[in-house]
Amino acid sequence: MKKIIIILVLITIYGNSFAQFKLSGKIKNYSAKQELKINIPVVFGFDSENSISIPVDKSGRFNITLPIKAQKFANLIFLKTSYPLLLNQSKNLVLTLNETDSTLKLLDGSALLENQVIQKVKVQEYPFFLEKQNVARFSKLSFAALKDEVILPYYKQRDEKIAIVNQSALSLSNKELISTEIKSICANYLDDFARTEVKDREIITALILEIFDHTEIKPKVFPAGPQYFGFINKYLSYLETKAFTKIKQENIPANQNIPYFGISLDSASVVIKKNGKSYWKWIAAVKNLPPNIAEIYAYQLILNQSNYKDLKQTLALAKSFEMAFPRSNYIKNIHANIFTLEKALAINETNEQIKIIPDYQKIQSIYEVIKPFKDKVVYLDVWGTWCGPCKDELKYLPALKNKFKSQDVVFIYLDMDEDGKDENWREFIKTNGLTGIHLRKNKENIAPFWKELLANHADKHEYYPQYFIFDKSGKLVVSKALAPSNKDELYKQITATLSQK
Repeated sequence: MKKIIIILVLITIYGNSFAQFKLSGKIKNYSAKQELKINIPVVFGFDSENSISIPVDKSGRFNITLPIKAQKFANLIFLKTSYPLLLNQSKNLVLTLNETDSTLKLLDGSALLENQVIQKVKVQEYPFFLEKQNVARFSKLSFAALKDEVILPYYKQRDEKIAIVNQSALSLSNKELISTEIKSICANYLDDFARTEVKDREIITALILEIFDHTEIKPKVFPAGPQYFGFINKYLSYLETKAFTKIKQENIPANQNIPYFGISLDSASVVIKKNGKSYWKWIAAVKNLPPNIAEIYAYQLILNQSNYKDLKQTLALAKSFEMAFPRSNYIKNIHANIFTLEKALAINETNEQIKIIPDYQKIQSIYEVIKPFKDKVVYLDVWGTWCGPCKDELKYLPALKNKFKSQDVVFIYLDMDEDGKDENWREFIKTNGLTGIHLRKNKENIAPFWKELLANHADKHEYYPQYFIFDKSGKLVVSKALAPSNKDELYKQITATLSQK
C-alpha cells in the first residue's frame, strides 16, 4: 500500500506514468535503521515535500519505479549525504550504497554513463572556501586577494570539470545540461560565500558584481537543471544589488523607477507590504528573464508560498502569474494548491486548539503569558510570518507535538509582525493548523520581551526564529533552545525539563 501511495503522489507531481525511471540496488552492511530517500525538485531547491521514501527490505535491497514527465536531476539521500543523479525517461540505474563508509557505486543500467560522469566531476562538491578550516581566513581577505585566492582557483576547478564532461561519450545535450549545472553551482557557492561570510559591505557588493556581471542567463539546453534555476534566483538578487548601487551612486529619488525593476521605491514598498517579499522577485523575473525561464521560475515562487501555506502570498502571485502566462500548464496545479489552502483555512476557523490570547496587545511581559501554565513545560517559538527560516521550521512541528502529545508540554507562539499584518497573521496560523497559544507584537512592542528572554544569555542577538523552554514553575531554563528540525536533540531538552523536580 505504501508503495502505491508513493507512486500516486509522484504521478500527481510529475505527470502520468508512461515515462518511468527505475532505480534499484542494495545497501551493504544495512542496519535497517537508516532511511533511504530521493528528492526530486519540481524546479529548484531542496523542499522536503519533494522527498520520497524508498522502501528497503531487511537485506538492504530496494527497487522503485519513479514516474517522471521529463529529464530530472535528483538527490539520493542516505546517512545525511546527498548523491546527485540524473533521471532520464524510460531508463534505469542500478547502484550500491555502503552504510559503513557512505560510499556510492554505480553498477549498471541505461542511465549509467551520464551518472558516472556526474559522480566523476562531483557536480555538487562543497567548495574549499566554505570549508570550516578555510572560511574564517578567506572571509577577511581584500577583494583583490579574494579574486586571486578564491575566484580564479574556483573557476579553474569549474573549467576542469566541464572539460571532463566535454571529453566524455555523452550526447551533446547531456554535456551542455551537466556543464550548465557546474557553472551554476559555481556562481551559487560564490554568492553564498559573499553574502554569508564576508563582512565588509563594499567587498560583498564588489564580489557579487564580479560573479554575475558577465554571466549568461540563457541555458543552452532547456529546461535546465535545479542548480541553474537556483542561479537564476541569485541572479535576480544580484540585479537588486546592482540596482541599489545605482540608486546610491546616481541619487535616484524614491519616486523614480528603480533600474531593472521598472517600479519606484515608493511603489515597491506599497506592493511588498500588500503582497509579500516574494512578489519582489516576481517583478524582477518578469522584467528581466526570457518568458520561458520566468514562467518556470515564477511557478517555483508560487510553490514556495504554497508549501509554506501562506495563502495571501500564494493568491497574489497566482493572480499575476495567470495574467502573464494564461496558457501555462502549471495553472491547474496552482488552482489545486490554492483550493487545498482555502479548505484548510475554512476547517481551522473554528479549531479550538488554535488559541489567540484575548487582548494580547495589553500584555507587557512574557511571564504574563507563561503564568497560566503552571505545572507545565512551555516551549516558546519567537517567529514572524515574513521569516522564511521560521516557516521552514513549522514543517517539523507535527512530529514534535506528537512526541509530547500525552505529556505536560504547552506550545506558545510569539509572532513579530506589524499591526497592519494582524489579519494576515491570523489567517496564516489557521491555514497552517498551528495549534497552541498565540500572541503578536510589532517591532517596537516586542523589544521588552526580547530583553526578558535574553537577559541571562551571552548572545543578545534578536534573530528569528528563536526558541525558549520554561520549566513547570514558569522559570526560563533554556534560552536559545534547539529548533523543531533538530528533532531528537530538541526532544532531549524538553524531556530533561519535564523530569526536573
